[in-house]
Amino acid sequence: MIMKTTVSLFLFVTILLLGSGCKTTNLATEKVSHEQAIQALEQHSFKIVIEEIYDKSTSRRRPKQRFASDCYFSMQGNEVSYYISPEDIGNRTKRSPRHECGLTATLSKGKKQKNGDIHYELKTNGEATRVSTMLIILYKDTNRCFVRLSKSFLGSNYNFTGHILPL
Repeated sequence: MIMKTTVSLFLFVTILLLGSGCKTTNLATEKVSHEQAIQALEQHSFKIVIEEIYDKSTSRRRPKQRFASDCYFSMQGNEVSYYISPEDIGNRTKRSPRHECGLTATLSKGKKQKNGDIHYELKTNGEATRVSTMLIILYKDTNRCFVRLSKSFLGSNYNFTGHILPL
């Protein structure tokens, strides 16, 4: 009886320790990816892989959400390029992919918020049809981000989530 209790207690403690070790490793990995994302943003050499696109809908509380595939925004130096697949654009616009390279843009320095998130503002320059503003919110201790695209050259305002990778 004592042997059985000891073995089960040992197994329980082992599983508990293994589980907490995985969580610690995951947090360390997220912090490293967060630092890489900050460095990529500061060096103007990053790619935002879009995971979900939120389009305005009739209800303010429940915007339309689409899971994006192969969509991205990237910045190299002062040049911005993007690709949004036809399936992810929405019903209001033409069903052709949106793709553009070579837009010039400026990216502001990051402003750290009280909750630990960092806000960046990216403004594209050029013709009136190519001017837009992007608010990039890098979440605390991760490379995940939220982007609000307003005054958009894509035809309407969009919000999307994704993660930031260095180029």
